[in-house]
Amino acid sequence: MILQSTDPSRLLIIFIPQLIVACIFLFIAVKLLIRNRPRPIITLSMFYFFTASGLIFNAIFIVIAAFIPDNVLLLQILYFFTVYPMLISPIFILTFIVSILKLEFVFTLKKQLIITIIYGFVNCLIFFIPNGITFTEEWRPIYSWTFSMCIYIVFTVSIVIPTLIYSVRLIKTFQDKILKKKLVTFIIGVFGTFSILYGAVLYITWQDPLFKSLWAVITFFLMISSAIFIYYGIGREL
Repeated sequence: MILQSTDPSRLLIIFIPQLIVACIFLFIAVKLLIRNRPRPIITLSMFYFFTASGLIFNAIFIVIAAFIPDNVLLLQILYFFTVYPMLISPIFILTFIVSILKLEFVFTLKKQLIITIIYGFVNCLIFFIPNGITFTEEWRPIYSWTFSMCIYIVFTVSIVIPTLIYSVRLIKTFQDKILKKKLVTFIIGVFGTFSILYGAVLYITWQDPLFKSLWAVITFFLMISSAIFIYYGIGREL
């Protein structure tokens, strides 16, 4: 039934690389949380946890849509929990990097919570854009260009640009070549996951068969390679 209601490229993206990445991210998050770690490390674990939870909810959404397509409310809630965690998870990368750069008394827990809540609230407002998200009869989501552009603008201005700036500053603070190499590897993986978000939004917005087929292949390698870069950059030594 799932194969009949969902195109192969969508299944390829969701049930192979996404679930592999979700398992890797959950593995790293658990390793971080079971140890006595400072606040920056706990913050980093939230990035892995929220991203993994969104990917898992996405797989659940596909299964429920295939077997219980008439349960509209449940499917809408599941889809929200698919997209929202992945939209807000990058804020934990940014606050993680900032918390390392600044002394703890400068970047306090209160400031971190305020930044996270504001970013989460702004992303929540995007979901109230009229007809921002629609679904086909097979529960394939389609984003309006207005909805997608709002995601791009908020994500680029609030996450990508600040993360790039603070990452460069953080790399410059490391003198040890091995640690610097690991940090660069980690950051490459992070920006790989950022590029996946850009592509995923375009994949759902732009209904072009050629692009969808190409992205199905690109995202397979991009998600796996990004997960490996992040793991070997910081997760392997945890």
